[in-house]
Amino acid sequence: MKQLPGAILGSLWMLSSCVFYALAASLVREVGDTYTAFQMTMIRSFIAVIVLAPVYLGEGGKLIFIPKRFFMHFLTGVFTYLGIIFWFFATASMPIADFFALQFVTPLLTMAFAIIFLREKADARSWSAALIGFAGVLVILRPGIIEISFAAVAALISAVFYASDNTVIKSLSKGVSATMIVYYAHLLMIPISIPMAVITWKQPTMYDLGVIVALCLCLTMAYLSVTKAISLTVASVVQPVNFMRMPIAAVFGWVLFSEFPDIWTWFGAIIIFCATTYAVRRGAKTTARPSNA
Repeated sequence: MKQLPGAILGSLWMLSSCVFYALAASLVREVGDTYTAFQMTMIRSFIAVIVLAPVYLGEGGKLIFIPKRFFMHFLTGVFTYLGIIFWFFATASMPIADFFALQFVTPLLTMAFAIIFLREKADARSWSAALIGFAGVLVILRPGIIEISFAAVAALISAVFYASDNTVIKSLSKGVSATMIVYYAHLLMIPISIPMAVITWKQPTMYDLGVIVALCLCLTMAYLSVTKAISLTVASVVQPVNFMRMPIAAVFGWVLFSEFPDIWTWFGAIIIFCATTYAVRRGAKTTARPSNA
């Protein structure tokens, strides 16, 4: 049987990540009112380490007690932890399609942080795309017209921490494999997450524990799917597929919770998505262009 081209396989993997993320967000709605984000994040950290260990070791990775550039690894653990905490809170408290619409801003924030902290270059067109994307956020939130919920703010805070994490990973990845970065980030999340999880711990029922484990597995599989997609082709190819998170989440929300995003959420999401896709492709062309130096 003929092997599918990398672009198609990458797109299919990205599509599978959209399904896993939407399913995980739906499962959070099942238990999010009963258990704290701190407790669920700790459980997710343990599960992710168990799932990722064979992947990391299978690629020739070695367990190192204190890896080189430890502080940078530690930052990825902290930013990932905080991103997940607010991810859990937001998905438990707002329509899941609205949440994913706001999360589309993460690549734009990553671009901005890379320019500010890593001294990466961006032209006027990239900055214009970023500003248009942030205008899409305002379309969704409509400040001054409707009340902005704390859940929506939490969704944006989650995006800020994930963008911060991406920025650290960009710097760290110059001398460290992506698999090692991901594995140690989740490994370090265990001690980071334990204190608050212990303080807020509530013994789950067998059913609830099954739901929590399922959603943690979905999140881990979603991340692995994104990693696989990007490994098969360039980000500018699979980025458009990422927009499918919102319609897929809308279907889950409609079927399971009788909720559906309004026209302004769709309009704002399309603005953010188009701006993000343009910025990603523009960045890819700029990187590929030979330097005049």
